[in-house]
Amino acid sequence: MERRESDSGRRRSHFDVVIVGMGPVGAVCANLMGKYGVKTIVFEKEQEIYNGPRAVAVDAETTRFFGLIDLDDWLDEHVSKTGYQVLTGPEGNGWPIVDLEEVPKEHGYSKISYFYQPTVEATLRKNVKKYPNVQVCLGYEVTDIVEGRNGLVHVKVKFIGGLNEEVYTCKYLLGCDGGKSTVRRRLRLRYDGKADVERWLVLDIHSKSKQLKDQWSKFTFVIAGKRPYLHTPLPGDYHRFELLLDDHEDAEDMTKLEKVESLLNSIDVDTSHVTFQRRIVYKFHSREVEQWNVGHTFLLGDAAHCLPPFRGQGSTGMCSGIRDVVNLCWKITLFLHGTTEPLSLPRIAEPAKPETEDRKSTTTTKQEIHLPQSGVDRLSDSYQVERSPHVALMTRHATIYGTFTKLRNPVVTLARDVIFYLMAQLPFVQLYLLEDGGKPAPTIISGLIDWQSKSSAGKMFPQPYVVMSGERKLFDKVLGIGFAVIGWERNPKQNLSLDSQSKLSSLGCKFITIDAGHQTEPHSRYFQGSVSVIDVDGVIESWCKEHQAKLILLRPDRFSSIYLFLVPLTSGCGCGCL
Repeated sequence: MERRESDSGRRRSHFDVVIVGMGPVGAVCANLMGKYGVKTIVFEKEQEIYNGPRAVAVDAETTRFFGLIDLDDWLDEHVSKTGYQVLTGPEGNGWPIVDLEEVPKEHGYSKISYFYQPTVEATLRKNVKKYPNVQVCLGYEVTDIVEGRNGLVHVKVKFIGGLNEEVYTCKYLLGCDGGKSTVRRRLRLRYDGKADVERWLVLDIHSKSKQLKDQWSKFTFVIAGKRPYLHTPLPGDYHRFELLLDDHEDAEDMTKLEKVESLLNSIDVDTSHVTFQRRIVYKFHSREVEQWNVGHTFLLGDAAHCLPPFRGQGSTGMCSGIRDVVNLCWKITLFLHGTTEPLSLPRIAEPAKPETEDRKSTTTTKQEIHLPQSGVDRLSDSYQVERSPHVALMTRHATIYGTFTKLRNPVVTLARDVIFYLMAQLPFVQLYLLEDGGKPAPTIISGLIDWQSKSSAGKMFPQPYVVMSGERKLFDKVLGIGFAVIGWERNPKQNLSLDSQSKLSSLGCKFITIDAGHQTEPHSRYFQGSVSVIDVDGVIESWCKEHQAKLILLRPDRFSSIYLFLVPLTSGCGCGCL
């Protein structure tokens, strides 16, 4: 349901969740709440989608998360999957540090691909209309936020240009309203950090020229010469060029049409058949809010943190913002369905004896081990604890990467170029670059994780292709959107007491047995009571061996954990996965 205006007087209404902001982060949040069945209302001050790209890059993890709202296949078909090259040397000619015709895949998708933001936002808004539990109000601004003593958040909004205020109450308010967040300002939270000294000229263009498309078919980062620049090919004949400005260059002057045409011509771009969508100068920011939530009001995406765009996190932090959404929404859903206390966890026990080859003589021990408190007393308290360290790590990584690419001193630049070029010839460095240059993997180092368990705790579980009932599919299509207990070459139920199985089932948990790829079909007797799939490419087998994992509990956000929460058996988890 969508509303664009209201002058019907002062209105009061209650929702479980209020979302402020409907850019990509807010729109994904609205879709996921819709999928979880949570009564939600969204307020967005703009009535129309901004007609131009801002974020342009999406990584494999984020594409995977689009699968939680059934849009991963759509997104994967509407991105530009191009080669990737980083050039150095005099004026960027002849010294390739990285030159890939095709970017490797991870979780079933390209590690980095490029999208046109208006198309993605339009699809997210269209998709959310299928959820009757989500209402979208466009053209509304938030005028006040007050958390009452009863734990409810009171939100005042009004239609822009209208006179009447409307008052809504909710159990959770999610601020997804960007770097200039109204929600954050209302909470009076500091947004600590800094802006880079360097300024970049960003040019978004559209051209149907085949010559331009063929010439600029790859993502290209030229980090040498007097003016470092990069190019990103986008779907639908769109391109983005970003050029580093000198300190003495005036921003207004550098965005004039004749000036930008001259700059593009200097890097061999024919502008005779180019339409400019946007010409803007901006600085990259590295910021993080001091506190990610106040009571039941949470900040997500750029409202909570702002990352430099290096390493494919998008110029608006979209990828990190969607990680926030996926981390928080399942926890709120559990709270709304009665989960308030941690469950002293059913430890998944290892077999008492080694398995035989045919696995017929395997014996197991069923036991319950009460884990110590992790220091996180409530589900919602884990949000910043789990997300902030990864944001800080990505920020440091992107900042270091950006520092090396923005060097301007000729002597220092030459030394960097020679060192980088020579290092790039080494096989292990080539492998490092092929694996995305050591980009930090999303890992939870504190929070709702059992640190007494194996080394898999806090790691994102891989998503390879598996075979189920003769059909090849990505593993998340088997997982669904809730919890799962996975057994490698064993039935996960064998190591759980009936009480533990009952508690897990109340969460809508799936029990999945994964067999090695050499098996033609699962052993029917051994895998009774669980979903059975075959790891055809050996990806899960390698992951389990690396982390010494035989049995894994997966959270809805695809991270391995052993920390659970008690939900009344009559309520289910509300995740639509029962």
